[in-house]
Parts: sequence; C-alpha cells; structure tokens
Amino acid sequence: MGTLMGHILPGTFFAIFAIWWGFCVAVKHFHSRHSSKKNRKPNPYQSSTTFACLCCSSSLRQIPLESYVKLICVSIGILGEAVTGLKHPYDSTSQKRVWTFVEVNAQHITMFFSFGFASLIEILVHAKYDLPKGIEYIANIFAFSVEGFLFHFHLHGRNDIDIHVHTLLVYNISFCVLAGIWEFNRPNQILASYCRIVATLLQGAWFYAAGFILYFPSDDPYWLWSPSHGHILIITVLFIWLGLLASIFVLIQSAIVWSILKRRYRDFDRYSVLNNDDDDEDEDDDVLDNNGGIIKSNNHRLKPFKTTSNGNATINLNEHENDDSDSQIEFEQRQKYSSKI
Repeated sequence: MGTLMGHILPGTFFAIFAIWWGFCVAVKHFHSRHSSKKNRKPNPYQSSTTFACLCCSSSLRQIPLESYVKLICVSIGILGEAVTGLKHPYDSTSQKRVWTFVEVNAQHITMFFSFGFASLIEILVHAKYDLPKGIEYIANIFAFSVEGFLFHFHLHGRNDIDIHVHTLLVYNISFCVLAGIWEFNRPNQILASYCRIVATLLQGAWFYAAGFILYFPSDDPYWLWSPSHGHILIITVLFIWLGLLASIFVLIQSAIVWSILKRRYRDFDRYSVLNNDDDDEDEDDDVLDNNGGIIKSNNHRLKPFKTTSNGNATINLNEHENDDSDSQIEFEQRQKYSSKI
C-alpha cells in the first residue's frame, strides 16, 4: 500500500497543477483575444510557467503563490521520502543494527529536488533578479529531464509489466520535455502551452494507473497482470486512451472557461487576430446596434458615428483623433456638407 501511495502522491501533484494551468491559460488566452472599449488593441498571448491566483486578493496576486505552493509540496515530498527511506535493520553478518537508505527513495528525493529548484528559479525571476531571460523555462525543462533520466534507469531488474509501465512513463516525460522546449522557443504559441498541459495531466493520470496496475490493493489473482502479449497491448491501449481523455478534458475545460468569461464580459469588443482581413466585406451585411453604431457580420465592431441635427453630416467619435484615415473621412464629410449649404 505504501508503494501505491508513492504513485498516487506525485500523480496528484502533476494532475492538480495541470488542471490549474489549463484554467489559467484559457483565461489568459481569452483576454489576449478580446479587448475592452478603452483598449482596442488586445495584448498578444504570452506563455508562463507560473500564474497568479485569480481567486485571491490583489495583494496575493502580486506574489508567485503557485511557485511557493509547489516549493512547499516538494519540501513535504522530500521530507516524507527521507523519513520512510531511512532504515535501521539488524545485520546478521555484523550482528548489529546498521543505518541504510532505500535507493528508490533517493531517486524520488532527487526528482522532487529538481522541481523544487525550478520553483525557486520562478520565485527569483518574479523578484526581478538579474537572471537570463527564459531561465524559468530552462529550469522546468531540466526538472522534467531529470525525472525522465531517473525513471529510465528505474527499470533494471524488474518484471516485464513493471518495465513496460515505466517505459510508457518515460515516453510521457519526454513529451513534457519536448513541449517545454517548444514553449520556450515559441512563447506566443497557445498550442505549445496546451501540449505541455496535456502531457503533464497525462503524467499525473499515468502515475495513478501505474500504481493500481503494479500495486493493486487486493490479493485477488484477478487483478494481477501477467507479462503476456495481450496484457502488454491492453496497458498500451490504456496509456493512449488516458492521453486522449486528457486532451478532451483540456478542450472541454477551455470551452467552459471561455463560455463563462463571454457571459461575464459581454461589453468586450470582439476581436480575433484571425479576422483582421475581413474588413473589406460588403456593407449590405452590416447591421445597426441600439446606439446607431455599425456592427459588421464578422463580429467586428466599427467606430460609432453621431448624426447632426440636419441629418447630413456625421462626426467620428473614435478616441484616436490623430488617425490619418479617420481624418480623411471626416474631411470628406465636411466638404459634402459645405457643398450642400
């Protein structure tokens, strides 16, 4: 049961933070694609290895709370592995008790320490220390690489089922490393962030699956996996399905977050960087809103116009009065109005 908990604890760690990242990335991506009335130009999406806690007060949002939580969790994990790994058994050869340390616990401590080091780097970056740009990404990539390297050499002397389960885990960790490298090189690519999130969520789910496959809490032979070809295939299919379900979960999570934010920010001007070239559509498809403004059918809101008392001239109410194209339109409208007089 203790070994099962050794898989459940890190699995919970990875799953919770992956779900948290998915929520924060969806919120951040929504605000990067939508702009308020005061800010017509949306900020481009920028990835991050840690996010502010949106449910906390403004003062707590100013500190890297997520990094501190990760550092605390890692410290608890290291302490737990150190306590359970330190043994004092009786040695029949020397006929006395000797202090020993379990090698597996040493591997787990090393893995936890690498992620704790990455969290510490995130805290230092947030504190504006003079560190190389993007070092927090490198630190997290290094942490996943250390984890994969340790689990790769975690297979020696084990049965075929154990080797296959941990080999799939190494593949999953390699996916996390590749996604992290992609995100480091393309911080404005939302797909890179989602790939890292899906890979991390899959890793958490696979830790759970590996724990129940190898150390099921029952002595019933029905739950024992034999190293047969059929069982190897079933375990592989289970790994693939967990990956698909992780992707579907992130997709549904993002859709729910966007739906909630759209209802909350209904006054936002709809802006999509994919529709920048749609401004030349026919004016026959335009409709008027309640304020007399023109809304194009592609959900882009044009600048509102105000009609004068005689119904002929219109004045642009756009905040950017120095824009050349707006000045030209206003000039032509005034010329038209003057000619009628």
